[in-house]
Amino acid sequence: MSDFRISPELMLRMQQDREAIARELPELQARDARMCQAAAEDTLSGHLRRAVHSSAKPIRDIAKESGINTDALCDFLEGTQTLPSNVLDRLMQAVGVAVSFHGL
Repeated sequence: MSDFRISPELMLRMQQDREAIARELPELQARDARMCQAAAEDTLSGHLRRAVHSSAKPIRDIAKESGINTDALCDFLEGTQTLPSNVLDRLMQAVGVAVSFHGL
């Protein structure tokens, strides 16, 4: 059997990390709920949000390809901010989404 011991410094750091996670968790859960609700919308934005969520690309790469910062993209995904149509166009290109209209 090994005699593995965790140093007091590492134990303190682990406890501080656990406390930080516990403080941040409620806000992260609320943001996740907002993102799920915004993605569930039966709108163009909702469909685009779902495409972003299902993309294999990292959010930071999608934001960069769309010409916006990651915070703005996250706010859009959360439904707390809209994006101009030219940015929506670039966002669709970044995640490979095409829009077609039927019956016009």
